[in-house]
Amino acid sequence: METVDVLKMALNPSGYLIEKMMNKNAEAFDAESEKSSIQKLKEDALREEIKASVFLNQAKVEQELAIARRIDSAEEVEIEEYYDLSGNAGAGLKADEKGVTLGVNGEGRKVTKRVIKFKGCQSIVQNIPASK
Repeated sequence: METVDVLKMALNPSGYLIEKMMNKNAEAFDAESEKSSIQKLKEDALREEIKASVFLNQAKVEQELAIARRIDSAEEVEIEEYYDLSGNAGAGLKADEKGVTLGVNGEGRKVTKRVIKFKGCQSIVQNIPASK
């Protein structure tokens, strides 16, 4: 193991393992792509896309759990969140003796902001049952 790998693992173990797994998958994909059919490559690409989606969802859950643990141990917490992902679209068709008119419209809006500030740190005391 090289020094760079040791540093990566020490600083971010989860990220290091994910990077290693992704590199391994990419190498396997490259090796198979030379001797596989297009359909097989499409299936492999879809499989990897599904895996990436699962890993992304797991990372989001881990992030929320880490934030919750930090909220439990902080002396003061300031949270400011905005989420508004909205949009609409429409299409219309009008026919009369003059001709045919086709129209399409759309509107989208995305507002996201998330600021979480933690100040201080309290010790967390857990109740451990006494042994008999």
